[in-house]
Amino acid sequence: MSVSKGKILIVDDEQYIRELLIQEFSSLGYDVLYAVDGQDAASKITSNKFNIVISDIKMPKFDGISLLKVIKEKSPETEVIMMTGHATIDNALYAMRSGAYDFLQKPFNIDELSALVEKAIEKSELKILVALYESSTAIFSSVKLEELFPIFISLLKNATLSKDVSIFLKDAQGQMYLATSSVPMFDSSRGALESFILKIYQDRPDNSEPLIVNADNIKKEFSEIFDSVIEIRCVLVFPLVFTGKVVGCLLFTKTSNDATFTQSDLKNILVFAAQIMQSINNTKLYEKLEIKIAELQATLLDLETAKEEIKSLKEVSSCP
Repeated sequence: MSVSKGKILIVDDEQYIRELLIQEFSSLGYDVLYAVDGQDAASKITSNKFNIVISDIKMPKFDGISLLKVIKEKSPETEVIMMTGHATIDNALYAMRSGAYDFLQKPFNIDELSALVEKAIEKSELKILVALYESSTAIFSSVKLEELFPIFISLLKNATLSKDVSIFLKDAQGQMYLATSSVPMFDSSRGALESFILKIYQDRPDNSEPLIVNADNIKKEFSEIFDSVIEIRCVLVFPLVFTGKVVGCLLFTKTSNDATFTQSDLKNILVFAAQIMQSINNTKLYEKLEIKIAELQATLLDLETAKEEIKSLKEVSSCP
């Protein structure tokens, strides 16, 4: 499984700078996109989730500071590294006050920038994980899965920018079934996704490692299943493991041509997987408790009935 170290957007109107940074960070294992100016970058921000944006400050039409404000509004967890050949202390301070992670002056040292990106990636991932943990802890106090599943689906879609998310669980016979999905009930892709999961876990029923299937492998290995769902470009299967056993999985799909899943995505999903498994376990315990309470209530009712019958018999026997 090939997993990107993170997703980076390079924004610069100078082609040789873009090509240098694309080559450098692609070789280091990052998924790299580029934009030729601020407007181009702003449109990409709305349709992609980036860990890092490396942007020039001085650009035509839409400068780097304006872009920084857009990024912090639409994707506050994304870290932004600013660079310029026209550096001033005022520019640097303003960029930092506006939310930039750091500031570099051109010409820059590529090793220094690479080290800066690694630190920024760590900060970005930490911010996302903290936000996910806090939001999930606040709402996962419910013990009813039918109430929790829509929340899980919504948060997972937002966290990974996936087109669709599905949750599969194993039944008593160990067979995967679709527990819930963001795919509409009668959508043709729903059946394809179910067939895909059944095939995957037929071949590897106890494999607890995540599986990423990209467009080439979809066409080569699963063309029969996905033939009618040509818009799916990337699929991620993330096993749900409880007490060492695979008890279900999460299924994510993406449709854009540059779709991918990153190490950051896998870390974020891991937070949810733990919450989902705990919620399922809590639900089972709650259901057992409800059954026990119902049994006790029935017993108490029987006792009350018996007491009334005894009381009636005593009253009848005491009559002359």
